[in-house]
Amino acid sequence: MKRNVFLLPTASLRLIPLVTKLFIAGIVAWFAMPARCDSSAPALQTQAILVLPTPKQVQLRAGRVLLTRRESTGQRGCCIVAGPEAGFAAEVLAQRLGAPITTTRPSGNPVVTLRLDSVASFAAKLDRDARAEAYRLEVNKAGVEIIAVEPEGLLRAAATLLQILQVEKDAVFVPELTITDWPAVRYRCASDWLINAEINRWSYDWGDGRQACLARIKRKLDLCFAYKINQVWFDGFGWDTQRSEGYADFVRECTGYARQRGIKLTFAGYGGGYGTSYQKSELYRYGYFGKTLVNRRPYPDGAEYLCRGMKQIEQSRRYGTCLSNEALQQAKLEEMKRFVAAVEPGFLYIHDIDTGTYAASQSSWLMRCDECRKRWPSDELTDPRGQAGAMADWYRQIRRTLDSITTPRGYRAARDLTLIFTSPLYTEYYEKGPLDLWQRETDYFCLMSRLLGPAAGVEFGLREQFYRPDGGRKIAHLRAALDQVGAGHGIYVIAFGGGDHYLSDDLANISGAMAHFYDGAEAVCLSNGGVHEEPVQVLNAEQLWAGSLAGYHENPPDEASAQNLFRRMAAGKYRPAALFGPGRFFDQICRRLWGETAGRAMFDAYMTAGETGEGPVSRVWWTVTKEVARLQATSTPKGFRWEDEHARWLRRLATTEQALAHARRAAAMSDDEDIRWFARCLLVGTHFSKCMALSVQLRVREEAATRAQLAKALTELESQVAAGGGLVKTDPLGGDPGCWMETIANLRKLNGL
Repeated sequence: MKRNVFLLPTASLRLIPLVTKLFIAGIVAWFAMPARCDSSAPALQTQAILVLPTPKQVQLRAGRVLLTRRESTGQRGCCIVAGPEAGFAAEVLAQRLGAPITTTRPSGNPVVTLRLDSVASFAAKLDRDARAEAYRLEVNKAGVEIIAVEPEGLLRAAATLLQILQVEKDAVFVPELTITDWPAVRYRCASDWLINAEINRWSYDWGDGRQACLARIKRKLDLCFAYKINQVWFDGFGWDTQRSEGYADFVRECTGYARQRGIKLTFAGYGGGYGTSYQKSELYRYGYFGKTLVNRRPYPDGAEYLCRGMKQIEQSRRYGTCLSNEALQQAKLEEMKRFVAAVEPGFLYIHDIDTGTYAASQSSWLMRCDECRKRWPSDELTDPRGQAGAMADWYRQIRRTLDSITTPRGYRAARDLTLIFTSPLYTEYYEKGPLDLWQRETDYFCLMSRLLGPAAGVEFGLREQFYRPDGGRKIAHLRAALDQVGAGHGIYVIAFGGGDHYLSDDLANISGAMAHFYDGAEAVCLSNGGVHEEPVQVLNAEQLWAGSLAGYHENPPDEASAQNLFRRMAAGKYRPAALFGPGRFFDQICRRLWGETAGRAMFDAYMTAGETGEGPVSRVWWTVTKEVARLQATSTPKGFRWEDEHARWLRRLATTEQALAHARRAAAMSDDEDIRWFARCLLVGTHFSKCMALSVQLRVREEAATRAQLAKALTELESQVAAGGGLVKTDPLGGDPGCWMETIANLRKLNGL
């Protein structure tokens, strides 16, 4: 039974131009590459890499198979044999190959078969995290056979097949081989599309309107599909479905498009605490997109009262932190239900009061109200009558409530939604405490898991971690302990390692090279890989699927070394030549994304800063805005010197000008939208860097000439921004362009211009 019309290879599909760039030569050279090396090993080979992420097992044979050829009499070639379970995997292959989809195998022409086998021998020894996407791709004279354990595996196999197709004039071939593959991490958030850390401001809203933004997001989701990225950090912070006109409809189209490709979009908000509502910082300047609930009994009209909170921040105790107030909890649940039904998310990141360490969480628990004390009398975290029992009760309510949601579009929260419960206690690798601190934290999560009980789609959020005191790795230790509990709960590592607009704005961040320390986590978010960081997205995808960077990974010998290396990576001060040398892996990724000549120019743009940590300014939010906030502040940190800040901005100006020259060279050779936008933003960044240098210079010494230069520079900057056309927001904040004119106005005001 045929399920679609006969499609020619020239048929339109967003993915097609992307995957066409991936058909590169050098398959034999690639399969000869070493399986693994580390930072002390010889430099990586420089041959082009064919398949990314790197498959686990490959057997290459002589010969290749003709799949389709366009002749004067019409299209001749293969067909796709697949049932409805193949879904988008079959559709994208049919579109690319111009082949019909049928459920029965025809005679004569080669076929591409997609089928499921829940007991496939190649996946028999894989754990639950790997099985869902495991696949085997076999190419022989009869055609292509793809076998997967679950439908997601068919999607990943289709992405691989699209990369290994060889296009020659009017024919498409595929080499004879067998690939057996599975991921290192179940959910791989290699792309954080928010500029403001995990909080807000869409990096792919370029101020050019809803339709352009939607098309761009879909193009980026196709990129994710091609590189097996199955989670994207999409929006935050809050559960308001009316934060902008048409928000729910727009986002639901994005989540549906992603879900078809086996990608889950992540949305973040509060389950309690509401810190962005009252904490004053540049990160939290725009507050909370949702209802900020406060502790009232009876709720909602009774008197306010204090419950859990953060030490030395008294007001934190009033913001929806009580766990014994059932009416308050019901109000939270109703808001979450509305959000999930309207948006159809893949992940909800549910953040409670922001107490990350064990000590801070213990202190917070001691502040609970009298009603909470009656219900949970123990002051201990790891006690069924203490915090573990209270949080398990709350998490269970959330999971059960949201499980009931289904929508007319086929979304089922019980199947399609994973919940990330984060805080109190999400751990920090640098936290101080007794030698058994990690064991105490492990015991807490295990008890909470046991009390919560068996539930699918539940993960506990932790920050990045490295070694235990005995030398073992922390995340693997916690995973083993949770598996012994047997409730089916996973670990979600959210790693802030730079390039995240929290620790740094590094455009070529490689903190993902430390992700093997998170082995055992069901999901890993590397918190970078947004706009202008597409090579980092691919780098992250390789690490999280293959477990290394084309064979390269970092193995610091102990905790102190791991922490030191991670901090260097986070600051953008580590660029190993084995990855970043000319012709090496990062260069290859740039050329794969943008072609040989434009890609090399883009690589040069990314490399302008070297290991200084003072890269080009391509985004104004945080890079510039946090420094404007410093200029507005009434005091500066001890040891801070405006003279040093002035010199730093002059260096950043020079780096940005160099990167702009390279980006313009790339733009002259390519009409790629990402390259053009990168060049545009570097031009704006050059002007902002000049204005910042002059603003700081006025702090060093007040001079009329400097003030006049600044006034002129701000006028030129304003004209440059205005020349780009009017700002049409899709994101409520308008992405990075949404803060450009505002920041210019702030610079005028603080300098009295």
